[in-house]
Amino acid sequence: MTITPDGAGPIPTATGYTVSMGADQQVAAGQQVRIPVTVASGEKGITGFNAYDMTFTYDPTALTLNTKTGDAANLTVEDNNGTVRVRRYGDAVPLGEALALQFTAKATATSTVKLTNAKFDLDANSINFDAPDATVTDADTVVNANNFTVTLPDEFTSDAETRLVPGGGSFTFKPVDSHYTYTFTVKMGDTVTEGLTFGANDTYTIENISGNVEVTYTGKAPKQYDVKYKINTDVEQDVTRGPEKATYLKDYSFTVTPRAGITYDVSYSTPSTAGTTKILIPTVNDNGTITYTIPANRVVEDLRIYVRSSATEGIPVVITGNGAEDAASGNASSMGKNMPYYFTLNQRESCDYTVTAYYQPLNTPTASKRPATVRSLGNGKYVVEAVNYNDYLYVYARSWNLVVKVEKVSHSAEEVTVSKYLELNDKTMMLITVKGTPEGGKAFTYDGNTMYKVNAYGTDQYAWLVIVDKGQTLTQEEAAAKVAISAADNVVTITPSFDVNRTGKVDVNDAQLVYDMYNGTYSDFTQVSVEKFLRADVNATKAVDHTDAVAIVNQFK
Repeated sequence: MTITPDGAGPIPTATGYTVSMGADQQVAAGQQVRIPVTVASGEKGITGFNAYDMTFTYDPTALTLNTKTGDAANLTVEDNNGTVRVRRYGDAVPLGEALALQFTAKATATSTVKLTNAKFDLDANSINFDAPDATVTDADTVVNANNFTVTLPDEFTSDAETRLVPGGGSFTFKPVDSHYTYTFTVKMGDTVTEGLTFGANDTYTIENISGNVEVTYTGKAPKQYDVKYKINTDVEQDVTRGPEKATYLKDYSFTVTPRAGITYDVSYSTPSTAGTTKILIPTVNDNGTITYTIPANRVVEDLRIYVRSSATEGIPVVITGNGAEDAASGNASSMGKNMPYYFTLNQRESCDYTVTAYYQPLNTPTASKRPATVRSLGNGKYVVEAVNYNDYLYVYARSWNLVVKVEKVSHSAEEVTVSKYLELNDKTMMLITVKGTPEGGKAFTYDGNTMYKVNAYGTDQYAWLVIVDKGQTLTQEEAAAKVAISAADNVVTITPSFDVNRTGKVDVNDAQLVYDMYNGTYSDFTQVSVEKFLRADVNATKAVDHTDAVAIVNQFK
């Protein structure tokens, strides 16, 4: 309030309030309507108000007023059959939304909520003045309730901006996932239509809407897509086609019966890939066939499958390990790219086999070997599972070997042989050899004696000597019955050498010792050990005679 200099009386603070109604609204019968009333001021320094007194009119046949006295502090609402007076006083309130009128639309009609009068003021003016009229800049809010709602299930959606449709209008909706064939029911007002489906373009339009619409999803079935094959004639006989239709989100598979020496180049394309093909990698079946599978998440449209033979150079195969000697001679020397590799081991019943594999990069120091998966098919047959050559190998190095490592451990002797080693005066020295690979910490024994490993006799060969009376025999069966595998801290390995007496030097005495052996000077192992007798066979003929002595002498001519 301002006092004039001549004392003529107080002057009210200028407020410059303007009031406007909210925007027009589109609703359906039964829906809630919220109409904000906003106050502003053109006077500098006016940031709020304390009191107001506003009068509105509305059509009570179209709308029901829900705002009532006490909804806010110091709020009074008087409704006189469509003329509403709303008053408020109290603490200061910031400019902006001063009030929100709440209605319920109760008829499919268009009506207007009109602000007919508005007074706003500050508490400072309440001492000496009445609240002045505010300027109404927008007096009307039109509420159009001549609309109907559309309710869709989660499976369906619409490109429309609103689910509110004017009476007599139309509404189009579609499935969220168009890869299914749906059935649904449409209820409009009290009319129910069942067994509906989407059209060819996967949309459905409800015409001439005259009531609230509720769409209910009742069922769905995955769509099916055409499958076409393009198979080269040279491999046509090897392909067992899958179904003529592929089902959405379900793996699609077909099989090939591979022939030796053929690498199969298998891929597929879809209309959306514009002719670009994707390589398929097979899995191996126990019956010798291989299965190619297009994964479920790729089955979303028509499929075209290509099968042809490939002349591309394969991946060389190297078989290593102490079991490599048991690899069958007919195993292929290379693995076709994107193909499995089959191989056979002539497995011995006396051995347990462990087979692993990996890919070894060639001429690329920065690349590391890549694991490969090996699976037994039974009866000594194995397969290395296929990998995607480009994605799994070529991106790391241009050239690779497939290394198959075969390790075997003997749980009994693989082979037991008996042969005449040396004739003594009235006795015969017999050589027993055993082939096998005992597990770590164990060794072959003969009649409780740890046998020697003799490298000159071949891979994994163990030996022992037995003296029998002349004319007495030692059969293979008798010898085999005394061979066992027992714990052993260390096994002596005899490597090719001419140092028979183990002095560390080869000289004439080594030849002399051998001479005495084959001339019967020593008839037991009391003076000369089994090890030295075994070392005497410097020619590795599995017998000791004059040729061994000659070979020793030739070493120091």
